[in-house]
Amino acid sequence: MNILDKIVLRKREEVEWAKQAVSVKQLEAAIHFNRTPYVFEDFLLDEGRSGIIAEYKRKSPSKGIINDQLTVTEVTTAYTRQGIGMSC
Repeated sequence: MNILDKIVLRKREEVEWAKQAVSVKQLEAAIHFNRTPYVFEDFLLDEGRSGIIAEYKRKSPSKGIINDQLTVTEVTTAYTRQGIGMSC
């Protein structure tokens, strides 16, 4: 079993635990359930946005350490200076 198979297995376990912890009815009653969702295509096609999707990743399960020299604050500040929108 490779690392990605292990991740999938673990995620399936987490989903099962989450299903047991919170029912569909509880999710539907949550405050954000009926909010208008963001439309990914709108963000990509918006002339006022870059259309670039950026991810700050310090390490990867398959590649190991990618960048352990910069802090999250340094990277996200640089993204903001370049006009890259972020969600956390």
